[in-house]
Amino acid sequence: MANDKQKKPLEEVKKLHAKGVDGDKKAAKNANEKLAKLREAEPSDALIEAYYGSSLALLARDAAKPLEKADKAQEGLDALNRAVKLDPGHKEIRLLRANVCVRLPESYFQCSRTAIEDFTFLLDRYKENSSYLSHKQVSEILRQLSTAYQNAGNPAEASAVLQRLAQHKSAKK
Repeated sequence: MANDKQKKPLEEVKKLHAKGVDGDKKAAKNANEKLAKLREAEPSDALIEAYYGSSLALLARDAAKPLEKADKAQEGLDALNRAVKLDPGHKEIRLLRANVCVRLPESYFQCSRTAIEDFTFLLDRYKENSSYLSHKQVSEILRQLSTAYQNAGNPAEASAVLQRLAQHKSAKK
């Protein structure tokens, strides 16, 4: 776990990372550079490793050359898998990996199953403890889970998840 000295820089990098997710290429590159330094200082910190992996996926998204895209994406996926191995029960890490996996082309990376596993893991924890995720997070996870099933070639399961999403939304009202 990040020590106090690492927590503040990580919080700052998370903000850069979020801007990168929203499409800011400069912020994505900046986040990756800062995460590489944090990772060097804390090589066994699972959360830093996960954000580093996600930042590599952002660099892959923004890369111009197809080979660079593929290499960065694979490197990011490897880092996210390492992070989950380091701390398999960490909600934020599972969410990061699932969100990266659901966005990678299934034909090349075959990681929709991993996204399904992570989203299901999170929803199972939510079933045990309703304060584990916010209502908004559950809606987003169900939406992404449906996409992951669709990507994996399972439209029936994708449709069933969308029905769960509709029930979830109506339960809130």
